Amino acid sequence: MVAEGRRVKKRVTLKFLAERTGFDISTISRVLRDDATLSIRPENIEIIKRTARELNYVPDTAARSLRSARSYSIGAILPSLQNQIHAQIVEGASRVCRDRGYSLIIAHLADPTDEQEVIADLIARNRIEGLMSLTFREELRRFAGSHDGDFPVMAVNWWAPGFESAVTLDERPGARLATEHLVDLGHTRIAHLSGDLNRFNAAERFAGYREALMLRDVMFHEDLTQTAGYGYEDGARAMEALLDRKQGGFTAVFAVSMLTAAGAIGVLNRRGIRVPEDISVIGFNDGMLAEVMSPSLSTVAYPLADLGRAAAEGMIALVEKSVPQYRLVIGGPRLIQRGSTAVCP
Repeated sequence: MVAEGRRVKKRVTLKFLAERTGFDISTISRVLRDDATLSIRPENIEIIKRTARELNYVPDTAARSLRSARSYSIGAILPSLQNQIHAQIVEGASRVCRDRGYSLIIAHLADPTDEQEVIADLIARNRIEGLMSLTFREELRRFAGSHDGDFPVMAVNWWAPGFESAVTLDERPGARLATEHLVDLGHTRIAHLSGDLNRFNAAERFAGYREALMLRDVMFHEDLTQTAGYGYEDGARAMEALLDRKQGGFTAVFAVSMLTAAGAIGVLNRRGIRVPEDISVIGFNDGMLAEVMSPSLSTVAYPLADLGRAAAEGMIALVEKSVPQYRLVIGGPRLIQRGSTAVCP
């Protein structure tokens, strides 16, 4: 219990300083650690430092250290700590970092509005020398652009304009492989539960789906595409919507992710629709979940640990300035047929 008349002192954060001064978090962080490479007017530096003094902002010891002292630490931002796909990528990356004498520091970013503060905290508290991001938000593009190459940022398992360094999967062939598998089983009414088609991964997988239909002379039906997302609940909601709109209008589903497919199968089971006897379902990327589901899930698998290893090698090369940028596309999709796909009824 707090005694009457005493106040609980609230910790002043970089986010709070940003709200008070109007400058972004990364700029404030660099000013407070006296980053000589930052291009900013002297009067703005004075505003930031005066506000920090007045609010009694206390940075961590690591944040006050000059970046000339190597930390041998690399940061990685993950949108989810439960997604098996991210776990496989991080596992590969962590092995490379360990072998090369680097620490890999993981940050979970559940709320996109916290992105700038999470990044600034990684830099200030842990003094990371580079950042790998397994998720994309517009704030990350602004952060990468504001550093003009002096702080390397790498996109992992996605790409967007403005990111010169990225390690991605060649996803169109995998989406074609999944769709062609369904066509080979006799399906011609194949639905697609997609991600946000304005995003890299979802657009690539949708393009592969369309290409497979075209190459196999199967008509594309726009009303068989339903926007979902990459999570279990996303797949469930999308399948509910698709069934309500097109009950009996399709015999197979290509889902944008393994979790999306799992959510879709859950809804089909609840509605008394048998998988694969009535509807076949295939997902994208593979993991233990696909094996333990009932029925087990057919998927297209990629070497995700290899993706993580390549990302870490590239990140270290950028940190050590042995390359100006790093770009790699990894292929090698494999069809894994399990119990969720069968010959068209």
